[in-house]
Amino acid sequence: MPGDFPHLILAEVRHGPARLHGGGEKNNQAELNKENRKQHAANLLQGIGKIAGHAQKVSVERAAQGLPPIPGGTPFLVKVTNGQMLEFLAEKLGLEIVAEYEDGFVAVAATDLDFRLLKDMIASFTQEEWGSTQTANLLAVYDDASRDRLEKVLAPALLAHWPFADDAVFVLDVSIQTAGLAGSLGTRPTEPRKNESPEAFGARVIEWEAQRDRILVKWEDTRIEREEGLETLVKFYGGTFLSSFVDAAGGENAVVDFPDSFSARIQMSGKGFKDLIQNFPNLFEVSEPDELRIPAAEAAKAKADGDFTVTAPPANAPAVCVIDSGIQEGHRLLQPAIDAGHSRSFLPGVPATDVADYFGPAGHGTRVAGAVIYPREIPSTGTAEAPCWVQNARLLDSNGHIPAALYPPAALRQIVAHFRSTTRRTRIYNHSVASNGPCRVRRMSTWAAEMDLLSYEHDVLFIQAAGNISGSSTVPGAPGVRQHLAEGRDYPAYLREPSSRISNPAQSLQALTVGSIAAEAFVNGDRRSIAAALEPSAFTRSGFGMWDSIKPEVVEFGGDYVRDGATPPLLTRPPEVCPDLVRSTLIEAGPAHARDDVGTSYAAPKVAHLAARLAALYPDHSSLLYRALVVQSARWPAWAESAPPNQRLEILRTIGYGVPDITRATENNDFRVTLITNGVFALGPGDAAIFEVPIPAEINRPGLERTIRIDVTLSYAAQPRRTRRARTGYLGTWLEWIASRRNEPAEDFRARAFVGAGDPSEEDNRSIPWQLERRPHHGVIRGVSRNGGTVQRDWAYLKSYELPSTLCIAVHGHTGWASDTIDSKARFVLVVGFEAVDGDLPIYVPVQTEIEARIRERSTVRSS
Repeated sequence: MPGDFPHLILAEVRHGPARLHGGGEKNNQAELNKENRKQHAANLLQGIGKIAGHAQKVSVERAAQGLPPIPGGTPFLVKVTNGQMLEFLAEKLGLEIVAEYEDGFVAVAATDLDFRLLKDMIASFTQEEWGSTQTANLLAVYDDASRDRLEKVLAPALLAHWPFADDAVFVLDVSIQTAGLAGSLGTRPTEPRKNESPEAFGARVIEWEAQRDRILVKWEDTRIEREEGLETLVKFYGGTFLSSFVDAAGGENAVVDFPDSFSARIQMSGKGFKDLIQNFPNLFEVSEPDELRIPAAEAAKAKADGDFTVTAPPANAPAVCVIDSGIQEGHRLLQPAIDAGHSRSFLPGVPATDVADYFGPAGHGTRVAGAVIYPREIPSTGTAEAPCWVQNARLLDSNGHIPAALYPPAALRQIVAHFRSTTRRTRIYNHSVASNGPCRVRRMSTWAAEMDLLSYEHDVLFIQAAGNISGSSTVPGAPGVRQHLAEGRDYPAYLREPSSRISNPAQSLQALTVGSIAAEAFVNGDRRSIAAALEPSAFTRSGFGMWDSIKPEVVEFGGDYVRDGATPPLLTRPPEVCPDLVRSTLIEAGPAHARDDVGTSYAAPKVAHLAARLAALYPDHSSLLYRALVVQSARWPAWAESAPPNQRLEILRTIGYGVPDITRATENNDFRVTLITNGVFALGPGDAAIFEVPIPAEINRPGLERTIRIDVTLSYAAQPRRTRRARTGYLGTWLEWIASRRNEPAEDFRARAFVGAGDPSEEDNRSIPWQLERRPHHGVIRGVSRNGGTVQRDWAYLKSYELPSTLCIAVHGHTGWASDTIDSKARFVLVVGFEAVDGDLPIYVPVQTEIEARIRERSTVRSS
């Protein structure tokens, strides 16, 4: 496929300690606390006094009522100035950190209700003793009997029903913290101290490892204790776990484990949930299951199907697992490409072999599977080989619904365990399944976090649909397109409404989220498509995602709605605005394929097709590379590219980086060159790696004013932690990249990237005009940065003479939650591209020749 212009290798040339920047600002309230120490101390003591009194009262009442014991201490809420206070709370005050919330609130638990450490610290603070100043940053302590903790723990929809009726039955998702901090552990010793013998250094490493192992054992014991405590309470109230599943080892699990917590779906009485919510100290989130139901498509009119034949892909072709409503596996347009031997249903109460697509009238998973194989038109004649194998994981019932008895995080874990263990070692999963409404942004959901964790643990890539705005909806908080138009919120303004935000789990940082665009405009009398050609579809959900990450990252053709002139308008889906899709004929007879449905569900598998093409081209590379190349290949349509800077933020919100292109993702030409890292690199907090691309003099010589587009994409994976509120705490290690300035010598850049590589220049007026930059208001597009997600793409336009002789890219590792635990490096790949925009300056061969010359030069130096 690459022909004469394959991607070149981007080599790491240096590795060392990162030069990082940043620092917190002073908090006004903390400064006032320092000035009024006695009053601040009195306020804190009053708060902990109420907590101790309330805890004693609850303990007596529970004993009198014969209620089961609850492990973990007493829960309450504190407010602090910043996330750096967590270690102080744990190490100096003896509090267990349960979870972070917005605005500085932290849920904690205490087993010592005398609060000896806290009282001693408060006393030291009033006397201005050394080491007590941080007490000023403990802004407030809240009695657990107050509503403050409830407002943090309960989802808003549940808070409106509090307190729950005792005899009402609820199905709720709960999350409980298990792993605390390990700040006293410090970082692993990496080199001897001054005058330290090799034996002494080795002993220090051994002691560090022993201490680490003790912490891990403690965390595991805590997890088991809290799982058993939850099971005891649920059983006491006659409840049941709906999240139970059998893991890959054949063990029965009632909960889904995360590195710092576990989550479960429970059916129980309101009385039981009130006890759990008020008294289980390590509970940090309770929410209702997401509503998910796929709208049925219109019945298609019969048409001649043609005599096209698809043949099986090569035996070693990659596989795409379609997680959906099942597939009509015997369909003539699909059957040769179906890996039927590994098909499985994950629906509770349904035989594992019942994998057909019963969703009427023409299926959903069948359509999605077809779009993986046929991303554009479905041929009517001839023969073609399928590009990949399609695997069938049935998750939705015949109504296009996820039943309450199926817990999506548990199902995803089972699905990946099953298909990753097959001979095909499946790494690409199409997930055109999402909730009906917008995702919550208070905390990463269990569904999305499970995607992130599975991606990190198993090197898999989820292609996730962004979700659809219904054509018509009366659900509170989730109006349909018709309701938006009736209320005067016209297209595309309603796409910016909070209710139009991407659906759960599309906010997953590791998933590649796909939105939809219209292919062509449609006009017929007073009937016209809502979107023009290549504009966001009328139904596509928009970003941004958690922590303002760019979501969706890319878009593909998923169709559009057509409106008439009525008020409110009637919305229809004529064939002219629909993608060509394979149809199931199990429920109703009809054509084998037709243009009769729309949705982001059908945009996502077109991207899965491209990911499969990349997997075939780079079978030994990480799925991080497939994601990077898909994103790197994306371009904005002409209407978006020509938009003024003040409109680009909203464009980015709706179409992300644009429409991916298979040619750009897989090959180059005379005027375009793409460089990719050879394999996966890893960085921990404080680490840095530099990659260099030599720019030949024939490209950047003075006076040469050709327009060059530079694209850089960093794709990384890190271990997630749900108890943390900010992105920098959600990931074990978070990464970012910086690049050379215009005409900046390589040695000057190294001084900016590494500690100990010289004095960095403070001159910043030569920065490359990146569209996004590392900070929200530093790029051409103001209001968002490239750093929000785990795929960080940016692009810029320069005149050729402004290019440095060596373009350097440094990737920096920053401290996430891994600073307080063991070892959690982030894995990454990097892609860099150059393109002569007007096709007037050959680039590929000069860059290739210069790279080869540099390699020979280094080889000569090493051999001498």
